[in-house]
Formats: sequence, C-alpha cells, structure tokens
Amino acid sequence: MPVEVQGTFVSQKINKIRWIPEEYVETTCFFTGSYDDYENSIKVWTLENSNEDEEIEYPRTLSEFPVAGDITEIKFTEKTRIAVSTSNGDVRLLEVSTYDKETPLREIHKWKNLHNYGSDQCSCSSLDTLDGDVVTIGEDGAIHILNTRRGQVSVSISGADSCSLHSVCFIKHTEVITGNIRGHMKIWDIRSNSNKPAASFLLAGDEMAATCIINHPTQPHIILAGSESGSLAMWDLRVNSFPTSLLNAHAAGVTEMQFHPENPQKLLTCSVSGEVWDWNMQAMTKSTMGTEHQITTWMPLEDQNAMRVNSLMPVLHKPINTLHCNKGKILCGADNEAIYLIKNFKY
Repeated sequence: MPVEVQGTFVSQKINKIRWIPEEYVETTCFFTGSYDDYENSIKVWTLENSNEDEEIEYPRTLSEFPVAGDITEIKFTEKTRIAVSTSNGDVRLLEVSTYDKETPLREIHKWKNLHNYGSDQCSCSSLDTLDGDVVTIGEDGAIHILNTRRGQVSVSISGADSCSLHSVCFIKHTEVITGNIRGHMKIWDIRSNSNKPAASFLLAGDEMAATCIINHPTQPHIILAGSESGSLAMWDLRVNSFPTSLLNAHAAGVTEMQFHPENPQKLLTCSVSGEVWDWNMQAMTKSTMGTEHQITTWMPLEDQNAMRVNSLMPVLHKPINTLHCNKGKILCGADNEAIYLIKNFKY
C-alpha cells in the first residue's frame, strides 16, 4: 500500500508529539505539547473514524492539561508517565490513566524554576530519560539529574556550560552528552565531583547549534546529532575526537530524530525546512575485522552517494517541529497549527 498523508488543523503550534504505547492493541492515542500560544497545554488525543465506512482517522481531544510557558520537550519515564519541560524553567512528571485516557493528566511531581538566572526565569531547553531518571538542561548552562521515584534532584552541575545548552542525551546511567548553541559537544560523568566534562569535541567546523542528539538503539557508542544548518553528524564514542561522518541533509535545522523502535536501520528526521525524511542506515554502516578479530561497526565518511533517503510527505512551508513513529504510523506536529498522520510506512 502506498504511504498516505493526512493533515488535521488543531489551532495550536505543536512543538512535541508522542504516541502513548499500548500492550496488546495498536495504539490510537497520543500526546501533544504546544508553544507560542496565550495558554499552552499538553493534550491527550485519540484517532477515530467519524464514519464506520471511512478509513480516514481524525484526531479528537480527550483531555487537556494547561501549562505556563512553551512546551520544550516530552519524554516517557514509564509507559504511563511523561517528563515535560517548559520555557519558564519548570519540569513536571505527569501520569496518564492506563484504562481511561479521558481522565485528566495527574501531576506526580513538579520541579519549579529548576533552571533560572537567580530570580529571573530561563528556559529548560530539553531533557532526556533513562529508566526513571531524567536529565534536564537549560539556557542557564546547568545540568540537573532528577530521580522521578523520589521527586528529588540527585545531581546538579550549575556552571556546566558558559553557553545556552540546546540538546542532551543519556549515553548510560552514569554519562550524558550535551550540545550547546555554538556546537560544542561535551560528555559528563555524573558520578564525578568535578564540574568539568569527561570529554569535549566540536559538532562541525562552523559554530552551529546542536539541535538534537540521540544514540543508536543497538550500538549505544554511536551518537547522532542534528545541527542548526540541517546536517547530521555521527560519532563513534570509542574515537570521539571528531565526527566519523558529517552529512549535509536538510535545507534548514534538524528539529527531531528517531530510530524506528522495531527497525534500527530506519532513521526518521524532520526539519525547520518542512521536510520529513526516512533514512536507510544500513548504507551508513560498514563492518571490519578489529585488532582482536571482533566486528567493529562504524560510520564511513566515503560512499555517501550510497545513502538512501525518502521524503515521506510533501514539503511544508512551515517548520515541522516534531515526529514520533509507532509501527507503520508516524505523527508530525508543525508550525502551521496542524497534526499530520503518515500511514502505511514500510519499516
């Protein structure tokens, strides 16, 4: 079946969108987080057919949780709990009902003014989660590790960076990687008492912000970063002095990336230039015999013409800020106040 794209106007600029996972049935519910509105909110939606004879599914709002400030990130800490960061420096832990998605979201914890310039507010620009722990970063250059079970701040690195931090990713429980507005990437050992990074390197030659960072689901030593210029950089952290591969990708900044949960050879990216792309990662890996006869997989700089990239929907004239895939369905949220559902994606 060909890929279908269906857009629905929702009267809010969508900054983050996330499918809500289900155990034994195909999920139809998802979260959205808005920005640049008089009152922003996190909404729970469901996809439903308005007519039984139609195959078109329209999103319908089930519940709404008002939030002060713009939503900057939404990540799951458990199957029914999400960590949410906002532009006023707050971080919330919210829970959705397992059985009744129309029940309003419940606030479990709130870390108020976690990121600040003293008495002045500043944005909590991003966060990442790993097994109940949350790492947050902000425009104040600070890093905080939150324990969601106890509702405590377990580690704080207040002067981690002199620049505004844009992106963050857990490498493992004891290590996180951050990217700042000038493209400086730093690895932090959160067990260390020092406020200095364990390693640091540049995203690229020009000073472009690292807009998003993820690691490979099956090879956690491989890190991908999207830049403000639209390029994709890849590192093998075993040799972390420079990107193993740097690909000129989108025409403008990369806003979000996700590996398909069931096929790590599929990478999805969206951008400020209004594009949603599907990358074949198999063409970017090469196996060689290492010194001790082990197989080493790395990202080659050469053979970039072998890259296979598909555009999944017509280019919009507004930024696509977010995407999230679940099996053959991909959700996208954009600045044109619409939600897009891409169906029949082959993974």
